[in-house]
Amino acid sequence: MVMAEGTQRDRGRMAPRAEGRQIFVKLGEEDFDSIRLCTYRTACKLRFIQKTCNLHLIDIYNVIEAVRDAGLNAVELNAGISVTRLENLVSSLFNQLSKRLPTTHIINPQDCTVLLVEFILAAIDCEPESRLTVLSVKAMLSILCGGNLVDKLRYMFSQVSDSKGVLVPSKFDSFLREILKLPTALHEGPSFGYTHTVARSCFPQQ
Repeated sequence: MVMAEGTQRDRGRMAPRAEGRQIFVKLGEEDFDSIRLCTYRTACKLRFIQKTCNLHLIDIYNVIEAVRDAGLNAVELNAGISVTRLENLVSSLFNQLSKRLPTTHIINPQDCTVLLVEFILAAIDCEPESRLTVLSVKAMLSILCGGNLVDKLRYMFSQVSDSKGVLVPSKFDSFLREILKLPTALHEGPSFGYTHTVARSCFPQQ
């Protein structure tokens, strides 16, 4: 089944307060909206964000370490966190990355931090009355980072399952709600935005 493509007007609608953010200025210089299929178009946009922020050089274990160092691993997923705490976590990620990279590959940790924090906050702004939570940070970073896909999926499942390794529907729904803010921030909400039935649609109905 072909997914709804969304109109040019829908795709051109910026996330609230996103127009002045550097990451969206850079995105606007690309011609991704000329890609007709919504799946390919959205994938290209997300890959652009990932590479522009140098997140393709960070794997899920780096994310887990940064979350632990920030003291968020033992905090309730629905707990709110401040923008300053997010900035510190992201800054730590890129500072550690800078130390690991060879001298032939130089990044600017501060620039990467600004771009990524801008994008995460724009994604949060996409949904009315949405707030930045521990789940927001864990979900979005686990989607956007690079590394082994199986390792990423294992980590994601650990966030939506109970102590017995059984998926918890309410946690899964909350996780989807957070990660689908990413394509919505990229003007792909008509095709990949969150709905209350999206979690249920992932599984065959009896």
